[in-house]
Amino acid sequence: MMIGAYPLEPDVINGGIESVTSTLVPALAEHDEIESITVLRFHHGDAATDHRRIDPKTEVYYLRGQTRFRMLTRSILDVRKARKLAAQINPDVVHGQEIGCYGDVATRCGHRSIVTVHGLPHVESRMSARTLRERMRSGAMERMIRRVLRRAAVVISISQYDAGQVGRLIRGRQASIANPTGTEFFALAPSPPTEPRLLFAGVMTPRKNVLGVVNAFAIAHRRVPEARLVIAGPQPDPDYADSVRDRVSALGLRNCVDVIGLVDNCRLRDEIAAARAVVLFSQEETAPTLIAQAMAAGKPVIASRVGGVPEMVCHGETGLLVDAGDERALAARMSALLSNQAWCQQMGHRAHEVALDRFAPAAVARHTIAAYREAAGHHLDGQSGKQEEQLWPR
Repeated sequence: MMIGAYPLEPDVINGGIESVTSTLVPALAEHDEIESITVLRFHHGDAATDHRRIDPKTEVYYLRGQTRFRMLTRSILDVRKARKLAAQINPDVVHGQEIGCYGDVATRCGHRSIVTVHGLPHVESRMSARTLRERMRSGAMERMIRRVLRRAAVVISISQYDAGQVGRLIRGRQASIANPTGTEFFALAPSPPTEPRLLFAGVMTPRKNVLGVVNAFAIAHRRVPEARLVIAGPQPDPDYADSVRDRVSALGLRNCVDVIGLVDNCRLRDEIAAARAVVLFSQEETAPTLIAQAMAAGKPVIASRVGGVPEMVCHGETGLLVDAGDERALAARMSALLSNQAWCQQMGHRAHEVALDRFAPAAVARHTIAAYREAAGHHLDGQSGKQEEQLWPR
């Protein structure tokens, strides 16, 4: 049983975790060891159906989630619904796809549980907390995450960065498994020559520093006048999205910067294919899905040197790194790649090779099943005393 963000509609993917689950679930279903997969996705009135059969092995339940007092009540209404479903299907393991609320529900279902660390929400909330109320919420979140990490039989880290951040809080096993990337992104490689075009794709929030991307592009555009920038992704913070559009207008970039909002998976593939390079200028990250997708597609990445990003992008080999917030350095990297098609293709080719080794769905599914067996009590190779299982190449 998997509990977490799963697409509400087929091929309409909102965020990195939905991309991961929609790739991992069918890859798991292809293995004979998996008899069935039941996915539980909580929603807030935006699901078109309560149940969807994906394939003979896989079904998804969309249940109305708790919206008020989640932290205060420890998501008790969601826990009750999850326990009821778990009692019906009696899963061998329950896999929570994050260490926040979904992970909290998964570890309280009464079955052996696994959680995947898709991000560090307590770190993110601490960084953004300004008011007393926000600081109190941040403290409550940190207590919840500590509880989740103590209870899980296996905690899957997706980067060395998050493994180091949460390792001391884990009482069970710790495994390192990269997130999978859909085969449709691998199919885009090798990249043909492209126009001088950059792509940012991600949630439009201050943590992603989209304003910094726009500022840097303005400098790069003066050096490469034919350059274009596409900004794609959901906009949960309308004020911040408006500030990005206002900055685009103020810098005179309306004719060369497109802010297109949330796109489906097909459009995202098209945008990655059309880009010469992909840009991510975040202030904090764990292991961004966009970077893995770009690498799979044979595209170099320009990204800030934060969190687990340097583990994914080898500077000068598969992409380029800059310090977080250094807009002039980002502009210089943008200009360099926009002006050098051959270099982009060279780095993109190497990025694709690395992605095949790290992010292929079949390999990730195989390692995940090993973690399921471990959580269910079937220790691998007699190494039950080992505290961390290395399950993907660095």
